[in-house]
Amino acid sequence: MSNSESENMIIDIHSHQRDHAANIKKHFNIIIPQEETEDIELDAATVYSAGIHPWYIAETGFKDQLGWLRQLAKDDRVRMIGECGIDKLKGPSLGIQEEVFIRQIRIAEEFRKPVIVHCVRAFNEMISIKKVVRPKVPVIIHGYQKKPELGLQLIEKGFYLSLGADLLRDESQAGQLLKQMDLSKLFLETDDSEADIVSIYRKASEILAMPLHELEELIYENYLGLYIE
Repeated sequence: MSNSESENMIIDIHSHQRDHAANIKKHFNIIIPQEETEDIELDAATVYSAGIHPWYIAETGFKDQLGWLRQLAKDDRVRMIGECGIDKLKGPSLGIQEEVFIRQIRIAEEFRKPVIVHCVRAFNEMISIKKVVRPKVPVIIHGYQKKPELGLQLIEKGFYLSLGADLLRDESQAGQLLKQMDLSKLFLETDDSEADIVSIYRKASEILAMPLHELEELIYENYLGLYIE
């Protein structure tokens, strides 16, 4: 990428919307299905993350899902592994979710790609897994909107945090966290919201009292630090 192309590049680190806009690098998320129904086609204009979401783990067939993920991970357009993780409110048993999550971390390690994480009511488990597995690749918890104190603890444990449309709500917990966190661990995202990434960047810029172009540069530097370019 040339210098002119990288100036003020906006990074949407996690999205379920497949659309394109000039100067926005959006990471479209591919969810590995429970059954292989058809080939997943990747286009040249899109960058991707791919993973087995905990909601869609095939309890008796997840080894096949891991095989499909491994094939996708070989493609340079797939920049991250996930979203994957643990959800205590939906999905198979905690034991199965943890096993599939750890195996996806191993795939990420093999292909040297960051992990994008879905975590619901399982942050203690997430911290424990990271401590035991000790992944060398970056691990990003997406859509974080819980208490700032927990967010700061996660950052201290080495996680990156991606904040999303929750920032647009007045006095949101994500906004409170943003004012306190180490910005070298920050990403922004649209996820499945109708909000556009530029609006989220502008709100984050307002919360931080930071010029928008400086925030864009900061997050782009964070992105380059993931070694996924």
